[in-house]
Amino acid sequence: MSAPGPAVRRAAAPERSAGPGVRRWRVRQRWAGQRLLLRWLRLPAAARVLVVYALARLFSAFVLAEVARFQEPSAWTPQDPGYADLLVLWDATWYRSIALDGYPDAVPLGADGDPVQSELAFYPLAPLLARLLVATGLPFAWAGSLVSLVAGAAAAVGVRALLHWALAARCTAGAARRGAWSAAVLLCVSPPSVVLQVPYTEGPALALLVAFLLLLQRQRYLPAGAVALALGLTRPVAVPLSAVVVVHLLLRARAGRRRGAVLSGREALRALVLLGCSGAAGLLWPAAAWLLTGRADAYTATMGAWRSGGEVVWLRPWWDVSQHVLGAVAGPALLVVAVVAYVAWLLGRRTAVLGADLRAWCLAYVGYLLLVLDPFTSLFRYLVLLFPLGALVGLHPRRRGALGALVLASLALQVVWTAWLWRFSPPADWPP
Repeated sequence: MSAPGPAVRRAAAPERSAGPGVRRWRVRQRWAGQRLLLRWLRLPAAARVLVVYALARLFSAFVLAEVARFQEPSAWTPQDPGYADLLVLWDATWYRSIALDGYPDAVPLGADGDPVQSELAFYPLAPLLARLLVATGLPFAWAGSLVSLVAGAAAAVGVRALLHWALAARCTAGAARRGAWSAAVLLCVSPPSVVLQVPYTEGPALALLVAFLLLLQRQRYLPAGAVALALGLTRPVAVPLSAVVVVHLLLRARAGRRRGAVLSGREALRALVLLGCSGAAGLLWPAAAWLLTGRADAYTATMGAWRSGGEVVWLRPWWDVSQHVLGAVAGPALLVVAVVAYVAWLLGRRTAVLGADLRAWCLAYVGYLLLVLDPFTSLFRYLVLLFPLGALVGLHPRRRGALGALVLASLALQVVWTAWLWRFSPPADWPP
């Protein structure tokens, strides 16, 4: 073998010039890093998720505190607001009103006799939990924030458990761990994850949704039904939830027929109870608002006060906005192409590892948003509930680079999201 050339000798020279002390220091540094990595990997998976969640929330707190320096005085904030003042912005003011004063006993009407914006549009579970803490003397800003923080932590841990359970049946053990880890991490650092520490409903809703899907996958139908009812008092997502239950039960019945195994009478009764609970969950709060006010359409009429036309119209807002932004033909055409592409991708081979239940949720939830939502800036926050898709990053061939890049991009976009949408610019601004 020939001797190394001059270029090789020049590159190796600095290493030889390092003295024994430097080399020993480098070895100790490598060993210290390896020991730290081993200690990290020996932690329970839930503990590692909680560490990431805590660091992500500290980052969000820093961003909120910095944004507070640029918040202009308004009806919601004083001259020099601090972190706590910024917690109670936007919908958090409605939740504070519910926690402190409850709901109105009649539908508030404007001068023209039409319903106006009021607390009746907001679901009760999260503010009532905060009310329990307020009763101990804790200010609402911190009480509501604590509810969201604890629920968000439970959701992050539950996401890892849910995705690990779902992927383990279809992937290797290592792939299941990686996919579950990436889903939990991306949930913690997602751009709108700031809502997991402000008095909003995303934290409790995420925790309950994860619990429901995990119980459903394990075929524990009665506890899943109870969780569905609680979720029906948190956010209006019972319609896609019912669709997931229907898909789950149909697929289980078909699988049972193929194996020649029919559901027992007791199991069939539990399935019917689950189906009934998931359907009833969507009626709980509208019915409660009816009882509170004596008006049957109290909830839907109040929700219409937030819509541009004064009423909830299915699908039409997406069509109109697409035409306004991209033109009368190109807008709707691109909207249809995007929806078809999403459905085709989610039903394709690459997402099959998620399983039928999680894919059904991701399809049904997007379909629900298309039907009932006005496509404005709050959409970014609503998409947090599509957390199962984060698992696909961990299954990417270049998973380490992909996950790291997405984490950095998410943190950067979190700064943009908070400064753009959470900061209120009077007299009116786009909501988060």
